[in-house]
Formats: sequence, structure tokens, C-alpha cells
Amino acid sequence: MSEAYTRLIAGMPARVPATGATPASARHMQRNIAQLPMANPAVAARDLTHLLERMLTTVWPGGERLEALNALGVTVAQLSDGFERQLASESFPLPPAKLALAETVSGFQRALAEGYALAVYELCAPAGKVGWMRGKAIAQGLARALQHGGLSLLWYYRLYRNPPAGAWLRMHAAHAFALESGIADKPVALDAQQHLQPSAIYKHALLLALSNPYRFSARELSDAYEVTGVMAARCQLHAGGSGAIALDLAADAGPGYLPEERRAAAPGLQDFDAEPARAALAADRQMQPGGISRSSYRLHGGKILEISHAFLERLQSTWSGNAERGHSRLQAGHPLEAAVGLHALHMLLAGGQQFQTFLSGLRGAGITIGAQTQSPAWAASADAGGVAVQRVQVLDQSLGGYRLLWHAEAGMRIRVGEIVGLAPPAERGDTQEWMIGIVRWLRIEESGQLDTGVELLARQALPAAVRVPDARGQLRNAVRALLLRGDDHEQLLLTTLNETIPVALEVSLPEDPCDWQPLPSVRLAQIESSEALGPGYQSLRVSAAPRPVAAAAVAETDA
Repeated sequence: MSEAYTRLIAGMPARVPATGATPASARHMQRNIAQLPMANPAVAARDLTHLLERMLTTVWPGGERLEALNALGVTVAQLSDGFERQLASESFPLPPAKLALAETVSGFQRALAEGYALAVYELCAPAGKVGWMRGKAIAQGLARALQHGGLSLLWYYRLYRNPPAGAWLRMHAAHAFALESGIADKPVALDAQQHLQPSAIYKHALLLALSNPYRFSARELSDAYEVTGVMAARCQLHAGGSGAIALDLAADAGPGYLPEERRAAAPGLQDFDAEPARAALAADRQMQPGGISRSSYRLHGGKILEISHAFLERLQSTWSGNAERGHSRLQAGHPLEAAVGLHALHMLLAGGQQFQTFLSGLRGAGITIGAQTQSPAWAASADAGGVAVQRVQVLDQSLGGYRLLWHAEAGMRIRVGEIVGLAPPAERGDTQEWMIGIVRWLRIEESGQLDTGVELLARQALPAAVRVPDARGQLRNAVRALLLRGDDHEQLLLTTLNETIPVALEVSLPEDPCDWQPLPSVRLAQIESSEALGPGYQSLRVSAAPRPVAAAAVAETDA
């Protein structure tokens, strides 16, 4: 009996013989599945959890367990799809009810992964060898164990949480036994359209982890999962020492989500080399005609997925064995004050003024704000009174940004792609200089604290109001924006425009204390380029007119 075989069920609960009330029968399980109240997903999820837990603590014949798990997997997929849609646009941490829902679904996937590993163990008992005429069933069991183990990891990424203890050890164990049994590269029919090798499924989980899934929004994570699934088979696993990213198969860890979590290649470790996948993506882009900004990929199920080149570049930027940060990091520990969201930041920079008051002060009472600049429900408290400002701890920093720890008790909710303001703590009455950044990745610790990576967009900003022309050239109602000052350019940060990007727009600005003659002004800004910053924000690089019009003069015109 090999170590790889015994590791298949390491850490699983003890099993007891089946009874007449709960027979170890696939047919009996199918009857139980048929009785699940699928019209009530919450109750169905609870009952399904009980079925899966009971299976893991009961002795079954391996073949019967495999058949029963295949039936349970169909039901799990139905419930998971519905729950995933409910969580697509949430900020984090999740409300308790939705967190419990998501943890239930991730528990489904983990239980299925453990169940399939247990089925393989039973099929190979007692010697731990692949018996005659059992190779196909064992290959399917290992492929399913790896598939659902990867989906369990994916659900923890969706929740921006670290995987539970044992998750990566289970993945390593299933792949190690597949290698030992000589079936790691044997294609397995997962459904009518998918034929995958256990090794390819394992490498899919490794490549997604290498992409740092904590830096993606829910939609981006879905795309990253699909693209890495297509490219994973090109990656290579081999003995350590080649200079690729090291894997310690005895450790409960993947290849490392952040550069500082990765290990250098060394003898005795496995190497994971994603360079062939990087090269394939580069070759795909080179084959595209000029001016094409998207690539199409055929997924394993036959569906076509279109992905922007910008996203692909971002996705594969961490696949290199020597992936390093753009700036050197410095250890820290000092506090900063933080505010979340464009509405809150605009109000802070405008001295606590609500947007209508800010705009009236610049342009007079005759100008109105657009409907899309009204505060969303979650930000209503900011416009209703004081802006929510939280004290955060800097874990490390560089010229490019900060790694921050947000304390759980403050109750701040945030998501990847959200805009944040950062400033050193100030004494009462002192003016704070707010830096502007964007959340690039997010992980929630067991304590509930948020560990985030924030890219710094600008060290100086002004509150602004912009008016965008419609198709007839008429200026629309004003909306919030921030003017970010760089060394050689300016950019406007605002909520995503739903229409075509115009050639120019009107920008209203308050007095800039950095100017020699600080005066409120209105500028016609030419748009040089645009960039999507996340699910809800857009950056417009602009060149301002050389002679802005005084806001007082414009106010008279508006009147």
C-alpha cells in the first residue's frame, strides 16, 4: 500500500457500515435526490448537505459511491449556478445570510471532491492498486475529485477567502495517485462534450492560483477560470530545479498567489512551468489582424468565449517563474485613514459638501446633476451626513501602492476594482491630503479582516463635475468626477460612461490651492484615451484647454 494511496483519504471522518434505513445504494440515493424540494433552494441545499455528509461517514462499495456521486453532482451544479448569480455584484464582506449560502455551495464542491477520492480508495482496496477492468472508473473518480476540488477552490476565491485546511493537500494527493497508477494523462469523459485528463484538471487549478484570483471581480474571475482551463494543458510539471515555480506536494499550498508566497525551484520539489501557456497567448495575439483588440477561445463544452487582449495581458502577468513587483516593497506598520467609493471621496475633497451644493457653488443654482450621480443605497450614509472614514494598517508599501489590513469591526464593505482614498491621520481641524487608489486584490482572513492590495493612481486630486455631450452635441447634466494630477498629464476618474466616449467634455473645477492664482474654473477637456478601471469606473486621460474660463462667467451664462 503506497503513501499516495493512503493520502487519498487523509483527514476524512471515520466510516461506519450502512444500515437498512440508509443503504449504500446509488438507486436509493437517486430516489432521495428526486425528493429534494428544488423549488425551495435553501431547503434543498440543506437536505443535499445532509446527504453528502452521510455518504462521507458511511462505508460504500466504490462503484456504487461513484454512481451516486455522479447523480449528486448534477443537482449541485443546478443549485450552484443559481447561487452564483445572486452573488455576482456583491461587495465584501458579504452579509451573514449570503455568506452562509456561499459557504454551503463551496461545501458541496468540497464534499464531492472528498467523496470521489473516497470512491477511488474503495475501488482500489485493499492493496491500493488499479484492478482489472477498473481503470476507467478509477480515472473518472480521480478526474472528478480534481474537478470538484478545483471548483471548491474557485468558490473560496469568489468569497475572497483563503482555501480551507487540507484543500491543496487533497488536490496533490489525487494527482499523485493518478501519476502512480499511470492514468494521469488518460482522457476522461466528464460529459458528452468534455474529455479531460486528470493532469490537465490539476494544472488548471495550479494555473488559476498562479493568476492570483483574488485580484479579479466576479465576472473577471469567471473569465479567468475559463481561459486558464483552455491553456492549462500546455503547462508542464516536472522534477524540481529548472527555475520554474516550485510546488511542495507535502504542503497544504498551491504555487503561491502573491510573489512573496512563491518558492524558488529546488531539488526535491516539483516544478510548475506556465511559460508554454504564456507563449501560446502571445502567439494568438500576434496572429490577429491589426486593430483587433479581442481573442476568441473555444471552451471545453464547445462555447466560444471572447476576451479582450488587455484582460489576457493582465491575466498572464503573474505566470512567470520570476514574477516580481514593479516596485520594491518596504515593510511598514503605520496607520492610514481610508474612504471607499467615488461619492465618499468627492465629498471629502469638496470639504464635506454634497454634490449639488458643490456644483451650485461653482456654477450657480441653475445647473442640475444627472440621475446617475445620485448616491447608491450602500453609499447613502456618506451623502446624508459624514463620510465613513476607517483607520487601516499598512502592511507594506512601495511607490506603486500599499498592502492594507482593514479591521473587521469597522464594518466597511469593499470589492475588487473599487476606488479608495488614503491619507495620513490628521489632527482635528487639519486639512488632509488624499491620495487616490484602486483595490487590485482582496482576501478575507479567518478573523474577518480584509487584506487588500491597493494600486496608487494619484497622490493629488481635485473634486470635479463633468458634462458629457449627447449625440446632438448638447451637454448632459453634470456628474461627479475626480481630477487626478500626474507628472505629465491629467486624468478624470468617473463612473463608467454607457455611451460612446466623446472627443471632449466640459470640466468644472474648484479653486486649486496649488495654483498661483487659485480660481474656480470651467475647462473644455480634450479626451486623449480611456481605460476601464473596474466594474464601475473609467479613467479618461485629458488635455485641458490652455485658457480655462472663470466659473463665475460660466455661472452667468448658465443663468
